[in-house]
Amino acid sequence: MIKILPLLVLIMSCSAPKEVMDNSFSVIYKSEMGGAEKSGHLLIQDNETYIQFIESLKLDESEYAKFLAVDFKKKNVLVLYQGQKNSGGYEIDIESLSNNKESIVVKKKETGPKKGEMATTVITSPYCIALIPKGDKIIIE
Repeated sequence: MIKILPLLVLIMSCSAPKEVMDNSFSVIYKSEMGGAEKSGHLLIQDNETYIQFIESLKLDESEYAKFLAVDFKKKNVLVLYQGQKNSGGYEIDIESLSNNKESIVVKKKETGPKKGEMATTVITSPYCIALIPKGDKIIIE
């Protein structure tokens, strides 16, 4: 019985595909202004599309240093949009990323002004840009 137990533990640990928390993402830029009107995401998988995207942001030249060259053989660029909001105090970010063999699951974190908290009265459209691992299927939660 004692000899069978290690074998049984080994078999049980190999049977189900495991989801691995993967913190190999990095947020390279966030802003309350300049995102898309509707909430959603954009996955960029090549350098040409990335350059066009950066140019579309219409940022000050001093901001371009944050957008270093991306190795698209290893990483993709993910842009998360929170959509248009009627006040300041909103933010979108990546809370976690998990990677199993079939897909990469990105859990986003959206925040807004706290109840009773003062916020600027201005139209905003928060977004964040992150580097994530390559994957065949990306799921945003």
